[in-house]
Amino acid sequence: MKIFRTIGIAAIILLFISAFLPWVYINFGKLHDAYLTGMNTGITNYGKPAILGLFFSLLFLITVFIPKVWAKRTGIFFAVIVLAWGIRNYFLFTCEMGYCPHRQIGLYLTLLASLAIMVSALMPYVPEEENR
Repeated sequence: MKIFRTIGIAAIILLFISAFLPWVYINFGKLHDAYLTGMNTGITNYGKPAILGLFFSLLFLITVFIPKVWAKRTGIFFAVIVLAWGIRNYFLFTCEMGYCPHRQIGLYLTLLASLAIMVSALMPYVPEEENR
């Protein structure tokens, strides 16, 4: 179905946008009034947790436009990695040492976009070849 291709492309765009939106709000210790995003985590040791998800979503985007069965299967593999990385990022910002950061909209959108990419990978559009 062609609609799932569009959903996949929209989900990739949403994943890129959500990487720059606030993921968590921390007001504890050295981080006073700090909003952490997927691309900027300030002075924490989190690094850039959105990079791997963005990389594999770009690889998934390439497989969306290749009308071969092997590309669709490879797209499922990339979508699984994106979903697993989104779930990992969601659980990355959990309670530590009695303090729980406040999750923001960017983290939820990342998880939603990863799930939408997975759904669109499971319903690929493969054009039928003409009978010869």
